[in-house]
Amino acid sequence: MTGMQRIKSQATAIPVLLGISEEGPIHLAGLREPIDGLPHQVIPSLWNRFLPYQGWLPGQKDKSSYGALFKRGSQGFDYLTAVEVTDFQRINDDWDCFDIPRQRYAVFPHQGHVSELRQTLHRVFAHSLPALHLTPNRQGDESPLLLERYAESFDPRTGWGDIQVWVPLERAETATMTGTL
Repeated sequence: MTGMQRIKSQATAIPVLLGISEEGPIHLAGLREPIDGLPHQVIPSLWNRFLPYQGWLPGQKDKSSYGALFKRGSQGFDYLTAVEVTDFQRINDDWDCFDIPRQRYAVFPHQGHVSELRQTLHRVFAHSLPALHLTPNRQGDESPLLLERYAESFDPRTGWGDIQVWVPLERAETATMTGTL
C-alpha cells in the first residue's frame, strides 16, 4: 500500500471509539455565526477571523481550540469557534461565551485533513454511534450537537494535526458505559 493509499483508507474508515469521557463544565469563548446555507461557506471564514486571537483570550486554559455546532430553533444551526477559558469574568462583550454543562461524550478521532472532517462526522453519526448503540443528546440549547477539539498539534495553516469529534450522549445510554480517555 502506498503512502497516499494509506492516507485515503484512513480518511474513509469508520471512526473507532476512543472512549467515553465525562467532561465539564466547559467554558468556551469565541465567535459564533448562524449557518443557514452550506457550512463549508461559513465555517472556514469564521475560523480565519478567530485564529489571530487564539492564545490571547484572558484565562485561556491551553492551546487547544474547539468548533461547536448548536441547533438554533427549528431551523438552522450556529457554529462557534472557541477556546476553553477558566471563566468569563475578563472576557469582553466582543466575544460569545458559552457554558457547556458536565456531560458524557463519545470521543472519536478524525484521521485526515480538516477538509475531510465532514465525511468523518457523517460516518460517526451514520455508522459508529448506531453500531455502539449510543444515542446523541439532541435536547436543549445548553448542549452542543457536537464538539470538534483541535489539539495544540493541529496546524490551521496546513489543515493537519490531531482532531477529535466529541458527541454528547443521552444520559440513559451512558449510565452503563464504562471507560474514559
